Amino acid sequence: MVKKMIALVVFCSFVLLIGCSKEPIEQISEKHIEYLEQNLNLHISEPEGQNYTVYKKIEDNETVKTVLDILLNVPWENAKVLMSRQPDYKIRTVKIDQVVSYEPATYAVWLSPNKDILEVIIEGQSRYGKVAKDDVIKILSILETP
Repeated sequence: MVKKMIALVVFCSFVLLIGCSKEPIEQISEKHIEYLEQNLNLHISEPEGQNYTVYKKIEDNETVKTVLDILLNVPWENAKVLMSRQPDYKIRTVKIDQVVSYEPATYAVWLSPNKDILEVIIEGQSRYGKVAKDDVIKILSILETP
């Protein structure tokens, strides 16, 4: 009986720890988003064999804002997905001001064969979503230009 209680307490503590470890993306305030857009860079990478190579660093605030606005407006679902191939792109947020309180994120992006749908997951967060059709062209123009 005591072993079962200890196991239950450990399990509940673990669930609480995992559930509270990262702030859900929908709960980031507008003010915090503006601050982040000015203190983050984005590294865009693509597959090279089994690894990913950064081919583009986005440092201008306007482009960072455009990409983050699109990603923050994705209708996210809590889901673990298994894709049939590796992502076409990865977008990683990089802090430029070490004082900024922000957990960096990596967005894995899959492009449909017709280039009209972008599916995205946030690595390590079990979050899945599709970019709105209106935003696919915007984000692709950023991802595909060197």
